[in-house]
Amino acid sequence: MLLLIVAAAMVAPFLLAFAGGEETAGAYLFAAAVTAMVGAGAYVASMGKRSPSGFRGALSVILLWWALVPAFAAPPLMAEGLSFADAYFEAVSALTTTGAWLSYEAAIASPSGMLWRAILQWLGGLASLAIAAAIFIRPAFIGIDTLLPPFSRGDRNSYLKPLRNAAVSFAAVYAVVTLAAFAAMAFAGAPTLDAVIMAMTTAASGGFIPRVEGVAAYNTNIEVALFFFTLLGGVNFILIARVIKTEREKLRDIETGAYLMIVIWAAILFWLTAGAGDVVLLGPQLFNAASLVTTNGYMIGETPPLLACLVTAIIGAAAVSTAGGFKVLRWLVIMRRAREEIRRLITPGAVFGRRRVANELGVWIHFLVFTMTLAFLLMALSIGGHSFDLAASAAVAALSNAGPLIALAGEQGDGYAVFEEPLRWLLCVGMILGRLEGAVALALVNRAFWRW
Repeated sequence: MLLLIVAAAMVAPFLLAFAGGEETAGAYLFAAAVTAMVGAGAYVASMGKRSPSGFRGALSVILLWWALVPAFAAPPLMAEGLSFADAYFEAVSALTTTGAWLSYEAAIASPSGMLWRAILQWLGGLASLAIAAAIFIRPAFIGIDTLLPPFSRGDRNSYLKPLRNAAVSFAAVYAVVTLAAFAAMAFAGAPTLDAVIMAMTTAASGGFIPRVEGVAAYNTNIEVALFFFTLLGGVNFILIARVIKTEREKLRDIETGAYLMIVIWAAILFWLTAGAGDVVLLGPQLFNAASLVTTNGYMIGETPPLLACLVTAIIGAAAVSTAGGFKVLRWLVIMRRAREEIRRLITPGAVFGRRRVANELGVWIHFLVFTMTLAFLLMALSIGGHSFDLAASAAVAALSNAGPLIALAGEQGDGYAVFEEPLRWLLCVGMILGRLEGAVALALVNRAFWRW
């Protein structure tokens, strides 16, 4: 089914390439045919067989999406002159909504290429929402209860069916948000194709702007529309779905307020470093804060300090959002644990009191894997001969799925082509791990986990 969806998604860029007389039209048609044939063959072969419903079955589907599907999405990009390894890198970058292009100018060189990358980001954003809501927002992973998803997740050992339910439940709402973003961009004066691409990538928190100048190429009205939908992309999508469907949720939403406060505090920090006192500078820094927290990564106005930008991108947005990063809910659990430990230090009676933070093991596992992976990527890129600023920017960009962050290093040239191929494979792994849980990442290398 995943391959059939990707094959169907190739129709739009094929038609655009065919109408524009692009040489890549045949590549889209060929890739769509091959992908559809393989997908249909796999579907027929699986008919009548019982699909695994446990965690291993769901993890297999997740791995197929993030690691195998990009191989089928790569051939149209190869028609642009890329090798398979380079095309696979860009396909992974698109599906994980990272937006780490080898060459930004090449990525926006053709209308069909821009549209295909935006479509892959959009599909990757929907997959991120479905996987998070169906699997990763359970207390075992995030350490806290949050808004219940608007679909059935069955019992606690059921994963594959809830994954399908999540994708079906979110698809319509996700499309409505994208259409609203397109209408806002078009009304603000963006060209039709630009509005389509920006709507899809903003909904997916992909950070893909179809102009070399970035956001600066558009007028203020488009910047306002981008800011609103960028900010919306970091909100818990379960909350958005319930608002659109006019459903009421009994559980208290503890995440959205914290997310908005992080954006505001980051904007104030950026404003202070950009020249506090000039109110005109506050608007652009608010835009930059929303872009970094949601891991879009594009910037306007004066660029904040590199360290502040990298830390902001690592924080991330809501757990069930298209943004990458560590996610707000986990920070809330860590802050609650810190507050509890401080309380025990200053209040002796609290030592024997009831623990207020439970189910936190998954949070600490993710924190450990996240920090160790970030350190490994930073060391590998530095050993590869790159400066610390460039290595740090690329490592954080890959693991937080915020590809445009590399521009902050100021020495990367036109994109990620500055890194040699072995390092690009490491960055590919980092982008995929950025979309996985720490516990899931550890399960991948645990032989006992895969024994049936």
